[in-house]
Amino acid sequence: MTGEGRGAVVGILVTHGDLGQELLRTVESILGPQTDVRVHSNAGQSHQRLLESVERILAESQGGDANPVVLFVDLQVGSCGHACRLVSRGQPEVLLAYGVNLPMLLEFFAHRGRVDRAELKARMLRKGREAVQVLGWEGEAEA
Repeated sequence: MTGEGRGAVVGILVTHGDLGQELLRTVESILGPQTDVRVHSNAGQSHQRLLESVERILAESQGGDANPVVLFVDLQVGSCGHACRLVSRGQPEVLLAYGVNLPMLLEFFAHRGRVDRAELKARMLRKGREAVQVLGWEGEAEA
């Protein structure tokens, strides 16, 4: 992991299986190589080991500067969501983003460092939600 400069927003993907790695690979195929990003899978880890791993990765990513971090998680329920929720408690520099999808990540990587944190959070949420649509069966349905 390399730095983007003082106050860089770090992205950490904590997902089931290879999902996080594949999402990052796809982001990089579109936007190019990314820095200040870590990917961690729950594969083969007990709940306790996952919790400890996420805690360590978060501490390493923040460094001594307590850089802002976005923890991207695939599911709110389950081991990844639970571990991230516990680790992020009481840490104002950590934003927890459940339901990570490709549009959300593209927005994050394209705009971190270009807009303030409040704007980045709003953009990520909007893009992530807009991407979810259900069409078919008996016409279009709202997301």
